[in-house]
Amino acid sequence: MPLTSAARWRLIAYAYGLLVVVGMGYFLLGIPVQLTDSYGNIVKVSNGSFGSLVYGEFYQRSYLRPLLFAQLRFVYDLSGGHYSEWFRAWHVGQVLVLVVLFLRILNPRTAAGAAVVPIGLAMLIGGHTFAGTVREAFPINTFMTIVLCCYAGLDLALGPPRWWRDVAAALLFVFASLTVESGLLLAVIFVAAYAAGARGVSRAGVATIVLLVAGYLYLRFGWLHVGSPSLIERSSGFGFGTLEPDALIARFGERPYLFYAYNVMSSVLTVLFGEPRGGVWELTRALVRDQPAGPGLITMLACAMATAVIAAYVWSRRAEWRGRRFDRSDQTVIVFAAMLIANAVVSYPYTKDVIMSPAGSLFALALAVSARHFIPGRVRLQPDQAPRGVRLQPDRDRAVGWRSSVAAAAFTVLAVTWSYRALDAYLGLRNAGAKARTEWVYADQWFEREGQTLEEPGALALKNQLQTDAILRSPAPPALTGDWLEWFEQ
Repeated sequence: MPLTSAARWRLIAYAYGLLVVVGMGYFLLGIPVQLTDSYGNIVKVSNGSFGSLVYGEFYQRSYLRPLLFAQLRFVYDLSGGHYSEWFRAWHVGQVLVLVVLFLRILNPRTAAGAAVVPIGLAMLIGGHTFAGTVREAFPINTFMTIVLCCYAGLDLALGPPRWWRDVAAALLFVFASLTVESGLLLAVIFVAAYAAGARGVSRAGVATIVLLVAGYLYLRFGWLHVGSPSLIERSSGFGFGTLEPDALIARFGERPYLFYAYNVMSSVLTVLFGEPRGGVWELTRALVRDQPAGPGLITMLACAMATAVIAAYVWSRRAEWRGRRFDRSDQTVIVFAAMLIANAVVSYPYTKDVIMSPAGSLFALALAVSARHFIPGRVRLQPDQAPRGVRLQPDRDRAVGWRSSVAAAAFTVLAVTWSYRALDAYLGLRNAGAKARTEWVYADQWFEREGQTLEEPGALALKNQLQTDAILRSPAPPALTGDWLEWFEQ
């Protein structure tokens, strides 16, 4: 039985998505389990049962993440001692699920839908807010887990009404919110989608989510008194540099809300325009000081053009929006806008690119549905090609032709800049693998600097196994050299 047109375009889109996953997977499997980020966590989960890890995390200062280490213990038990293979394969599996969810929500059933898939996926994996979710692992990247939960939540919300979607939404929210604080953002997705007319999760389901948010807040601040991070938790970017906790206290101790407002503003701008980065205005600093700024300029151009396309889409749909006639693409863009604001607000104590990964990943989806809107669905006839009896409208055709030219130019800029960003993502993964191996080469010196002595036999055996995996079983590829690397952030 021949494929329908919709099935054919969907198959092409998924085939391209598989190629993206294979490319990412190749480099991810080449990154050893990291020493500084992952070794201590694996030792911790090896010394505790599933229940003790969950219970212990309920009583951490400033954080409420009982399911974070439970996930690590789950994969640890599955690995059967093959830690490097399982934790890296788990990361590859996360990327696969993310790409599948991206394509499910985009639903590329036409040529226009399939045409935006390469740009959308390049933006997804090449976004600077997404880089930390694939370069870092602890040894499971919790930010990637939350991004997956956000995409799964949006897929539930945009689907047809079903009772089980309400149940799945509630369970997904509990899982995400007790993994890391940014999991609370799932509530924004369900509420914003419902407000935009999506009924995959019913009114009762959304109300349940709101009650769960209230329950979480009571659990955290009322019962457990966990609190939230303060100015003394860590150094933070500000202006053209980074301020240490003492400097933050000296400058904002009496008026911390000014620093928090700066973080919120910076978080919004970094998604939409690629500047500042982690609260630091790196591109502006480079331009002011007459330093090389090529990578930063390309990133800013890529983000700004994507923002312009989304803004143009919203403007073109203004009449429908005023009448609250939202289609699936409108709902996706509205959810992104709500997520951008909410993600920035919850990032108020500390701004970092990877913290904005939920909003940044939805930015790619919003661009894809917006760009699809501007791809013409049919070829416009020339005067000598018009069928007999059909009158063309020259003025209208010229206007459409002008808009098509602008759209073509915008698509060209998007394709070039986001292809650059995607290539930079692959180079970054390659460099992350080399960095992780270098850490293990000097592992003994690192333990000495940290004042750690590996007296426990299990900890020492784990260190030797991971070190052997990193250095001997998967040696580093040859280093890349050349002036062309200066054009990439890596």
